[in-house]
Amino acid sequence: MHLRAILEHIRQFVTREDSSRTSTGPDEVGSLLIDTFAEDGGEDAGRGGPESAAAIRAACRRMQNAKTKRDLLRIIADETAAYDLHDLEQMYARFERKVAHLPENYRDRLLSSIKEEIFLAHHRLILLSRNGGGPELDEPPAPALGGYCAMVAEACTEKAQEKDPKFLYLKYLLSAFTIFIAEEPAHPVGTPFPGGQIVDEWEGTYLCPVRDLADDVPFALCPYCPAVQSTEPTFPEMRARREERRRRECLANYWTNYKG
Repeated sequence: MHLRAILEHIRQFVTREDSSRTSTGPDEVGSLLIDTFAEDGGEDAGRGGPESAAAIRAACRRMQNAKTKRDLLRIIADETAAYDLHDLEQMYARFERKVAHLPENYRDRLLSSIKEEIFLAHHRLILLSRNGGGPELDEPPAPALGGYCAMVAEACTEKAQEKDPKFLYLKYLLSAFTIFIAEEPAHPVGTPFPGGQIVDEWEGTYLCPVRDLADDVPFALCPYCPAVQSTEPTFPEMRARREERRRRECLANYWTNYKG
């Protein structure tokens, strides 16, 4: 399915009917959130290129061969060591410029999630790599890691034909930590999609309103994300409704099984 068709599905699926909303950018924002390749504008040609892509492919092969999360963490930490705070700030600023025209309320909530996706993920990565973590890091990474690394190598090689893939690669490194080490969604819980639905968590399961609509987008994070497609709307107020429904179910179960 072509990206435009997928984004039209997303627009129809997540957008509330509200005549007061402008038509500004649900497709554009959906693309920025789902199509990682589109999200990255790249640097000017000549600052990376084939040599950079070759180094990335070699690192991806090392990540593919990681036997444990600890091994993977070490490789990701080594690769991100090539970046500094200025790079993270640039990465955020590039996204900020692309959404500057969006309605302020939505833009601020979206940017808050992007800050978490970039800066908090990097902070957690560095902290965990320094303190060594616990026995959970001795577990093998999810089987999807092999496919993820192959996708990253392909995406960065294609990007390098025109622009430096450094920021695209940084995006993938941070997402690799979030998905395969922390086992959390690529986009943090609370990330708002156009129309008001969010990435959510319920009883230990991560829910995404567009998870199944993006599997065919080239170089997207979605096929590797631990979030599942939500079976009901994930507007923020739905959590209170789910809690009330669960309370009623528990009460009904209590009275059904009460033996007096």
